[in-house]
Amino acid sequence: MQEADMADIDVVFKALGDPVRIQVVRMLALNGEMCVCKVMEELGMTQSAVSHHLAALKNAGIIRPRREMQWIHYSLNREVLDGEAISFLREVLKDLDAAPSDREQVCTLRKEED
Repeated sequence: MQEADMADIDVVFKALGDPVRIQVVRMLALNGEMCVCKVMEELGMTQSAVSHHLAALKNAGIIRPRREMQWIHYSLNREVLDGEAISFLREVLKDLDAAPSDREQVCTLRKEED
């Protein structure tokens, strides 16, 4: 994996490193596009607090804004969510499945000592 890809992954994971942002992503996944006012209502947070979290997700490319008159609606950016970060996690899981478990390693070492 190249350094540029790792930087992109880092940005996505940092943006998702807050429980409120994970809630927002989950809400958008379940509801599709949502207006900021609806996100505020669902979270029970002020406009400035919600805007802070939405900005972090938007800057990471995880969500996309769409303006409709005075309202801004947000939706998930599937390309980013299904991009490098998910590929990285799939690689980690594949490596984990391919690697012998700690228990297997300990059993192997014990057998070699006997």
